[in-house]
Amino acid sequence: MKLTSLMGLIVVLLLLAMFVYIVEDVPPFGEYNSPVNKYIKLPISVDADGLVASLDAGVLPAEIKNEIERIGFNKENYYPTLEEGNYEIEEPEGVFAVDSGVGWDVLIHEGEIYFNQPVKYYFIKEENGKLTVYRYNWPVRIIEFTEEETATIDSVTSGLADYRGYDTMFEETVIFSGAISVIMLLRRRGRL
Repeated sequence: MKLTSLMGLIVVLLLLAMFVYIVEDVPPFGEYNSPVNKYIKLPISVDADGLVASLDAGVLPAEIKNEIERIGFNKENYYPTLEEGNYEIEEPEGVFAVDSGVGWDVLIHEGEIYFNQPVKYYFIKEENGKLTVYRYNWPVRIIEFTEEETATIDSVTSGLADYRGYDTMFEETVIFSGAISVIMLLRRRGRL
């Protein structure tokens, strides 16, 4: 066996091993309650004494705001701010509601031009006398607003062709050109 063939075989085996390793951690398709699809636990835990009433009244306590900004979700890192009037607090509902315990969704107005509505950013849950903060993932918005915002029911298409349209424009052009080239080659040989 030649050296180049051996190196190619090693690379293919490494890529296969990496693929198996990655796929093993991917949640089953459509499992909405998997952490990957739903939310990420942030390193924030605050005593719940007296703060639950504030959250019930629709006001985010300063202790939680400060902790969220301290870990990097702030204006300097291009995240929407938690200033008064820029957020809403409501009880979770729908597919992504956390089933156990008391919880609150923090919706933030991002100031988008076309889709100017509050977006779920944080989920606050009361656990053992502490308030734990979770960050909702991008799929939450994709699943909940895809049909309304992009007029398509397919979240993959809306993500590639609408939400990330400028980012994927040339990738789509390459794929389209490749498909047309294959069709033309097959027609030229009389196989299509």
